[in-house]
Amino acid sequence: MSLIERVRTCSGRLTGTDRKVVDILLNNRAEAPFLSGPQLAELANVHEAAATRLAQKLGYKGYPDMRAQLQREMMDSQDAAGRMRRSVAKVERGAYLADIVAAELAALENLTRCVPQSDIDQAADMIVAARRVFIFAQGHAQSLQAFLQRRLDRFGMTTTALSGRGRDIAERLVAMQDGDLVLALAFRKQPASYGALVRHAGEVGARSILISDLAGPTMEPRADLLLAAPRGRSGAEFQTPTVPFAIVNGILLTIAGRHEGEIIGRLDRLSDLFGRFD
Repeated sequence: MSLIERVRTCSGRLTGTDRKVVDILLNNRAEAPFLSGPQLAELANVHEAAATRLAQKLGYKGYPDMRAQLQREMMDSQDAAGRMRRSVAKVERGAYLADIVAAELAALENLTRCVPQSDIDQAADMIVAARRVFIFAQGHAQSLQAFLQRRLDRFGMTTTALSGRGRDIAERLVAMQDGDLVLALAFRKQPASYGALVRHAGEVGARSILISDLAGPTMEPRADLLLAAPRGRSGAEFQTPTVPFAIVNGILLTIAGRHEGEIIGRLDRLSDLFGRFD
């Protein structure tokens, strides 16, 4: 398993100290594979034995074992990015568009290694089975929230947008109950309202999906389903919105494919309504 898969599997057992170390590892992918255990602990501001304890908790023999895997993953990522960089090698300086295209192609190439179709299938089935879908987003993620909500509305599903201040979100949760679904979009770091939202969902019997990036495995409480993939060459550089949009579009197409009879019928009714209202 990759490091991010191991973190996701062990998420429920990670301490606050573990999460500080994981945050450094995932958001410094270029530098972390070359740090010693004490150097990594110093960056995370934790005890120097913390890196070894985390490595063993994730199933490695020790920190050198975990660092070796980080180095292998970094080399795999550089191979993908390298192919893209070579394709634009003749472009003159200042060709920012060409560079971002290369970076996004590399990120998309890595996506299917991080999010298998089986997880997309599960997300699609959870959404279709839900009585109501609560879509949570803060900041830049709200553009993706609006896109997803509109598509699910067109599929005939009942949706509620959760954004704004904590009290605004709380007001929309009063009617949440068993059979509902929380679909959270959260990137870079855990939003302030995420923890309270997912805990409340669990208390009332609602299920949860988190679409995220490298920060996803560190977010608590853990969602029932996590779909997480890197959005750039490292957590400290430009982070593309293309990757989470691809995940969302994959879910939407999977809904249409796995539940074709139901969804196509609703889209036909929508076309008829368009004709009446235009």
